[in-house]
Amino acid sequence: MNHRVLKGCSDNFIDFFNWTVDFLADNNKKVTIVNQRHIEFDGGKCSGWCDGSEIVAARKNPLFEQVYAHEFAHMTQAIEQSPLWKEDYNFWNLIEKGSLSAKNWHDVMEIIELERDCERRSLLFSKKWRLFDNEDYAQKANLYLFYYQYVFLTSKWIDSTSIYHPLILDKMPKKLLPAASFNTINMPLMQLFDDCLSKKGKFYKKGFTWNKLRL
Repeated sequence: MNHRVLKGCSDNFIDFFNWTVDFLADNNKKVTIVNQRHIEFDGGKCSGWCDGSEIVAARKNPLFEQVYAHEFAHMTQAIEQSPLWKEDYNFWNLIEKGSLSAKNWHDVMEIIELERDCERRSLLFSKKWRLFDNEDYAQKANLYLFYYQYVFLTSKWIDSTSIYHPLILDKMPKKLLPAASFNTINMPLMQLFDDCLSKKGKFYKKGFTWNKLRL
């Protein structure tokens, strides 16, 4: 890989990235860095993905280093054959069909448990390699996990706007919450999500520069 793509990244991240490339090669896995802000994936946009065989991340995304650590953490789930990692999840099929319902809560929790374990792994990598501000990352991680509750209630995935609204982030603890914290839907928090993320919400696009936080 042409490592010029890492220009502008921290020295610690470059060391981490080089180590992951060797680790992935040893396990017959691939990594692709695209010089874009977003990646087209399953008809939507994302900042990165991991399918268990390959990691793809968007270099021009402002949170590239965090995104890459997150996707690499997913790859370790696949390599270690974590019981949380699967090749397919019913949640994504239901989102695509717009058919999430109350009977599918277990499908949502399956994804939340997978993602929380991924965030835990990401934070461990960050602490070991001194990658980024762990408190800031934990706040975003907690928000991301609660976001799945919002997706469950609205039956839609936001892919063209950022979910990391500062008014929601302000409510997030600076340490990764225990898995049990997400077992019950936090309705007051869901109202705040709607106020901030819904186009009709009273805080939609207010309080921050939208493009700078877009994922």
